[in-house]
Amino acid sequence: MHPTKAEMDRIINNILGERMPGRPKQGVETVSQVQNYRCGARMQLGAKVYHYGMANGILVVQMGAKVENEQEVSQQIIGANAPAGSNVISITLANTDGPAFDGLLPANYLEGGHVYVFGALGDFNRGILSNTAIIVNAGTATCLVTLDAPTPVAITVADNAEAIASVYRSLVPFGGTHIGNTWMTVAGIPTMATVAGDWTWLQTWGPCFVAPAPEVGDAAEDLQVYFGGDGAARDFAGATGDNQTVGHILKTAIGGGQGLPFICLEIDP
Repeated sequence: MHPTKAEMDRIINNILGERMPGRPKQGVETVSQVQNYRCGARMQLGAKVYHYGMANGILVVQMGAKVENEQEVSQQIIGANAPAGSNVISITLANTDGPAFDGLLPANYLEGGHVYVFGALGDFNRGILSNTAIIVNAGTATCLVTLDAPTPVAITVADNAEAIASVYRSLVPFGGTHIGNTWMTVAGIPTMATVAGDWTWLQTWGPCFVAPAPEVGDAAEDLQVYFGGDGAARDFAGATGDNQTVGHILKTAIGGGQGLPFICLEIDP
């Protein structure tokens, strides 16, 4: 049986990036103050993989772009009953949730994110395609979330859910995170310098350059690379051994020594 058009579209979008309706193409060599692709859209060029996100500060090439905020929706009750097979569910936000931690939520802010439901009839994890806005929240308020696949079981207001926006939704440089820098992950390496509000591509997989500390690749078998808290590359000892993996060195320098600039980035394939 041949793939359906919808299935072929999913394959194509996973390679070329899923564009917003009516929006033009945007290459890795440009930024845009208007969103042209779905948040978190994936594009592949040869061995390199990129994801589309929004800068909320001045990002620079070579340095990892940090996820700005912690989890946007804490574990709260389901907002309304929904039968099995639903593509839309209602979730609740506390008045300390949301990207500004004030209980408010812009429309479609959760696009590209994920919701996990703890249900009496079964738990499940779904991607988020869109959400309605919350503009007033005196204590708790609800919004509708459109899922990327139907619910496998019925859910009720006795069940719970929690959610996050896409890691590409709000990206900042070192020093720009809501909580301490070493708490927040690197989403990717910007392909272009940005200012706040720019939508851009970030490389997340494949041959790449990341600004290195001197100790990276300076000894035999020193091939694994980690992000330090500032978004630069460190070796295991320099990153204190507990930070995020960047990838591995592709080739060391002639005669040995520092192994960058060429590493295989291993963040999001």
